[in-house]
Amino acid sequence: MIWIYISESLLYLCFSLLMGAFIIQFIPARLKPEIRIPKRLIQLSVLGVVFFSVAPVIRLVVFLYEDIGLMLTMQNVLGGFEVGKAWNVTVILAIFFYLFVSLFPVLKSKVLSGISLVFTFILLLALGWASHAASLTEWSGFVFHSLHFLAVTVWIGILLIVGWCSKNQENWLSYLRWFTPLAIACFLTITGTGLFLMTLVIDANEYGDAWMLPYGQALLVKHLTIIPVLFFAFINGFWIRSKLKRQEQINPIPWLKFESILLFFTFVSTAVLGQQEPPHSIETTLSGSGPSAIFDYFYSGIIEPTMSLQFELNTINTLFFLVALIFMWLIIYSFRKKAPAVVPFFIGMFSVLSLYFGLMASIQ
Repeated sequence: MIWIYISESLLYLCFSLLMGAFIIQFIPARLKPEIRIPKRLIQLSVLGVVFFSVAPVIRLVVFLYEDIGLMLTMQNVLGGFEVGKAWNVTVILAIFFYLFVSLFPVLKSKVLSGISLVFTFILLLALGWASHAASLTEWSGFVFHSLHFLAVTVWIGILLIVGWCSKNQENWLSYLRWFTPLAIACFLTITGTGLFLMTLVIDANEYGDAWMLPYGQALLVKHLTIIPVLFFAFINGFWIRSKLKRQEQINPIPWLKFESILLFFTFVSTAVLGQQEPPHSIETTLSGSGPSAIFDYFYSGIIEPTMSLQFELNTINTLFFLVALIFMWLIIYSFRKKAPAVVPFFIGMFSVLSLYFGLMASIQ
C-alpha cells in the first residue's frame, strides 16, 4: 500500500508543477521575481502524470487477476472500469503533451503556455473522471472534485515554482499583492468543495465516529496538517509583506519553500485518504473491515460496530492541547526572532502531533 500512497502524492506534485509553471508565464515580469524553470522539469512532470496515475489501475488488476487471469483482467480493467478508461485517455493526451513540450519553447511563448495549460487542465479532468466522488453522483461529484483539485494545484503550483525556481527576491511585494488574494480564493474554494466531497462519503454528524476507521484517521490528519500551513501562509502573505514595506532585511524564499513542503504533506494525507475504503455506513464498514489499527492502539475499550464515540476533556488531552498552543505560539515567536525557516517548520509538525494525540486522548 505504501507504494500507492507515494505514487498518488507524486502525481499531485506533478500536476501542481505543471499548473504553476504555465500560470506563472502569464504574470508580467514586474509582478514576480526572476524565475527560471528547467524544461526537463516540465517533461518529467508530464511523464510523472502517466506513470503515477497508473497506480490505481495496477491495484485493481492485482486485486482481480487471480480469478480470470492477468491478460483478461487488464483488458477488462482498461476497457470496462472508469479508472482504466481515464488512464487510457491520460496516456494518449500525455504522449501528445510530452511531444509538444519537447518540440516547442512552451516557456517562452504565452500562446504555447496557454496550450500547455489546456493540456494540463484536460488531464486534470481525466483524473476527476476516475475519482470516487465522480462514481457517486452523475455530475456534481466530478465537478466538485475537479474544482477542488484545480484550486489545490493552482495554489500549491505557483507556490512551488516561485519558492524553488526564483533566482532572487525582486518584485516580491508586487508578487504578494496578486498571489495573496489568489491563495485566499483557492483556500476558500478548497474548503467549500472539500466539505461537499466529505458529505458524499460520511455524514457531518459522524465525523468523530469515522476516526474509528482508516478513512477517518486519514481525514483527521489531513485537516490537522492544514493548521501549520495557515500559520506559514499568514507569515508569507501578510507579515513578510509588512516587513518588506518597512524595508527590513528578510529573505522570504526559505519560508515559501517550507510552506510548500508542509503543503506536500497534505498531498500525502490526501493520497492515503484516497486509497481508503469510504465509510458510507460506518457500522457496515466497521463490521466488514474492522477498525483502524491506529485507533485500536489508542482506544482501550471494546470496539463495537454500533458504538458512537464520546469525547471529554481530561488531564492528558488538556496537556496535549496546551503543548499544541505553545508550539503554535513558537511558530510566530521564531519568526519574530528571525530563526531559520526550518525551525518553525518542525515546530508546526510538532503542533500537529500534539493536537492529534490530544484528540485521541479525548475519546471515551
